[in-house]
Amino acid sequence: MRRTYSLRTLALAAALAMLLLPLLALGGGLAGTMVANMSAITMASEEVAAVEEAVARLVTERWDELDGDRFAGELDRLHERWNFAVEVRGLDDRVRYASPTVADGELALSGFTVQPSQRTRMLQRDGRPLGVLLLWVWPTAALSGLSAAAKVGLGAGFGTLLVLLLGVLWWIGRAMLRPLKELEAATAAVAEGGDLNFRPPRSQVRELDALGLSFATMQERLRAALERQAALQEERRQLIAAIGHDLRTPLASVRAFAEGLRDGIAREPEKAAHYGEVILRKTAEVERLVEDLFQFARLELPETRVARQEVDLAEFLTAALGAFGAQADEKGVALRAEGPPLSARLDPDLMGRAVGNLLANALRHTPSGGEIRLSWRSTADALEIAVADTGEGIPPEQLPHLFTPMHRTDTSRSRRSGGAGLGLAIVARIAALHGGRVACESRVGEGSTFTLSLPLAGPEEN
Repeated sequence: MRRTYSLRTLALAAALAMLLLPLLALGGGLAGTMVANMSAITMASEEVAAVEEAVARLVTERWDELDGDRFAGELDRLHERWNFAVEVRGLDDRVRYASPTVADGELALSGFTVQPSQRTRMLQRDGRPLGVLLLWVWPTAALSGLSAAAKVGLGAGFGTLLVLLLGVLWWIGRAMLRPLKELEAATAAVAEGGDLNFRPPRSQVRELDALGLSFATMQERLRAALERQAALQEERRQLIAAIGHDLRTPLASVRAFAEGLRDGIAREPEKAAHYGEVILRKTAEVERLVEDLFQFARLELPETRVARQEVDLAEFLTAALGAFGAQADEKGVALRAEGPPLSARLDPDLMGRAVGNLLANALRHTPSGGEIRLSWRSTADALEIAVADTGEGIPPEQLPHLFTPMHRTDTSRSRRSGGAGLGLAIVARIAALHGGRVACESRVGEGSTFTLSLPLAGPEEN
């Protein structure tokens, strides 16, 4: 699982880093100084022993004149060679001599300095105890190494600070700057050339990671939109080609028969009447196709709205079925309606067109002696209107394309029966405008059932 951090957390971490980095640098400097200091003191152990021996001998020899000039002069000569502080106490614990920096057995130091080596020694002369010597020694090696120790400590401090800063900058570049640069490059690629072949960056910064995921979602939606646009363009191209073909065929017949009438080919009244009948039939086909085109184009407009009304569904659908009674009787097809008393809110004009298209489609593909059944019912969440026929049925591979504009399961059969290829596409669009859908179940040789499913609580009216 990828771990991410919010910008708020990172801001708090940055504030803490501003406080802690100087402390860490100081700690590194102190550590370096202490290491160098301890090393110098350890190396000067022989010098400390020599100082102790020299001072102890001088104090023992000048015990009776520790407050005299002679002792002070000799002690100064030792100070020229070594750095130390001393306190001498008698057996009665009275201070006989003390350096200026010593008070009551304690060394008074100020500022940051090398800690001295401390020694305590019992002084004797001729086997007789004289008193106690307290000695603090700063070895020359330690004092000379103080500068080096300070340099080591300072270098360690700056080195610690530099490493930490480089680490923070590296992390910021990796977690923040690099994803932002990749997003910038991807945005420029999309804006300039519509290039969607990029991999959205990921980041440990939560907000940047969310931005990358949003960009990935946008990428997929843009790709889907472009694919949909390409499909629509191809669909329109095929639609225009199919419309041109469907208009050309009946118009060519109209022209041919009209020229026959003009040229006097049909002199007999029966032949002239036949020519006129063909012209009327072909003109009706063109008129029907133009009407379908007009209806389909109007339904595709974004401003198309559904004008819902409360209708008696049984009465509405029975009337729609009755409009096809004469055609059904002429063809020898039985019509039947069945369903409970129901009311529904729908657009009567649009839904009448949808049901009419389904009934016309069923009548075209149902042979004489067949039956068309219009039924309706209410389920838990939808209203269903079904048109079932006993026609030739539809091959399974054609079912996914039924509601595509200008699609025909059999071009020659559809042309003979007058199908323009837009009827079912119009039904699907009307169902969608009502918030529903249309589906088809079919078996070849047995018939088909088209079902309109409309939600009981449809989209609000406009």
